[in-house]
Amino acid sequence: MAEEYTRGEMDISEHKASFDGFISVSVYSTLVVTVTLLCVILVFGAHFHWLTAMFVSAIVGGLGGVFLKQGAGYWATLVILAIIGFITGGLVSLLG
Repeated sequence: MAEEYTRGEMDISEHKASFDGFISVSVYSTLVVTVTLLCVILVFGAHFHWLTAMFVSAIVGGLGGVFLKQGAGYWATLVILAIIGFITGGLVSLLG
């Protein structure tokens, strides 16, 4: 059985696709978590106003998305995070 194997002849296209998908999800997740944590750190750690922190986080997220060539899913997530941030920040400003 071992004699039948020849190095370099096995089809690895599915393995390569799985690895590429794993790397894509890892980069996407890292960017989203980084942008979210940056906003939280700027608001609570550096005592920025919530709107300024969101603006800075959006710029960093946008630059990261362009630099790492993210697709439409990343940009949609960034917009949804911004909308959630505006709603949450606005409600906290009004109520608190």
